[in-house]
Amino acid sequence: MLTFKPAMDAQYDEFFQLMQQQAADYLQPTMELMQITPEQARLLFGHVGQVYGIYQEDQLAGFYWIEERDEILHLHGLVLREEFQGRGIGTEVLEMLERDYRSRMAAIELGVHQSNAKAELLYERLGYQTVKYLPELGFYIMQKSLR
Repeated sequence: MLTFKPAMDAQYDEFFQLMQQQAADYLQPTMELMQITPEQARLLFGHVGQVYGIYQEDQLAGFYWIEERDEILHLHGLVLREEFQGRGIGTEVLEMLERDYRSRMAAIELGVHQSNAKAELLYERLGYQTVKYLPELGFYIMQKSLR
C-alpha cells in the first residue's frame, strides 16, 4: 500500500540527489541548456507545482513532482530509491494520478529523455503517446488523455 505526502523543504535535497543519480547523463546538460544552476533547479521544487513523497509501509520510496497547467497535469519527475525500483510503484503512482485528476484535467503530460528507454516503454504500456520531440534537449513529450 502506497501513501503520498507533500514533501517538506528538508526533503528537496534528497529529491534532487535522486534525480541527479538517476538522470546523470542528461540532467546537467539539460540545466545548462535552460541556463539554470543546480541550486536554481532545486529552488524550482518549492515554487513550481508540488513535490510529494511516495511511502511504502512508512518507508520513503521516492518522490513525484507535478504541476497543473490549465487542463494538463504535467509530471516533472518521478524518481524512486534503487531498492524500491521494479516493484510496480511507478505504475501505481501514474494510475493514482489518473484517478485523482480525471475529473479536472484533460490529460497527463510528461517528458522522457531519449536515453531512458525503460521509462518510455512503461509510459507507452500505460497508454501514453509521444506528442512532441525536443531535439535540443533529447526529450520526448508524452501525453495520456484523461477524457
